[in-house]
Amino acid sequence: MLKIPLPRSQKYILGAFIFASFLYAFINREPAFGIPLLLLAVAVATTYSYVVLDFANGYKGEFTCLFGLIPLGGWERLPSANHVFLKRFSEVAQEEISDSGVYQTVRHQRYLIMLSVPDSRDGFLILKVLNLNKARKIAHKISLAGALELKDYTQ
Repeated sequence: MLKIPLPRSQKYILGAFIFASFLYAFINREPAFGIPLLLLAVAVATTYSYVVLDFANGYKGEFTCLFGLIPLGGWERLPSANHVFLKRFSEVAQEEISDSGVYQTVRHQRYLIMLSVPDSRDGFLILKVLNLNKARKIAHKISLAGALELKDYTQ
């Protein structure tokens, strides 16, 4: 069984803001407002997500762990696979860069780690990663855990 932690988003900033609100309520002696804020700040700071691959039983699970203790999520069947492959995916999007209505063309790029499914043109998506080096390390771990060949199409 392989457990792959997903990168944390900007939850630390939200947790710090909620904790600052708790401190303000604590200083002003408002425990009815402060205690729920403290619990919410701890929940936000200790929540993380991960993917579990169980090649022995043929399942993939995506979970969010609340308070670092309570996993929430579900399992889905893994298809039989020929190999693991890593491929580059990029898209071009127009984003507004200011309130003046000026648009800029931006290229968003990420790397997909997928399983090659026999007799199918579609692959089975395992994970999306933004950094190429991290994507290669994770794909290598997946190929070792599943005893599958790794094909890297990013070069």
